Amino acid sequence: MNSFNVLFTSLAILLFATQGNAWHVWLYRDSGHRGGHIDLSGDGCVNVPDDFNDQTTSINTHGGCVRLYQHGGCSGRSIEVYPGTGAHDNLGFHDDFNDRTSSVGPCRGKRSVDYKPFQ
Repeated sequence: MNSFNVLFTSLAILLFATQGNAWHVWLYRDSGHRGGHIDLSGDGCVNVPDDFNDQTTSINTHGGCVRLYQHGGCSGRSIEVYPGTGAHDNLGFHDDFNDRTSSVGPCRGKRSVDYKPFQ
């Protein structure tokens, strides 16, 4: 196998591996990305630490998509937040999800015009 094929194969494997459900988000206590914040990331469900539970008002998804859940273990009511959904500055404007986040996980698929945030 020549070096071009090795390089191409390595890049393809790396790209495929990063296309999973990896996500990264900053959760802020106050609107407008103010107040204390925490940095969470993962490729599955992550519970919000107890000292930040039910205290998220705004978020930064770093251009990606995350699903916020009302209860731990990625259960209960949920919303997906991704570029174009708005309300990153104030989750109260996104189905009144202010101060309700207890866990975070990956989005469930592609966005579409018919997209509904609650499942």
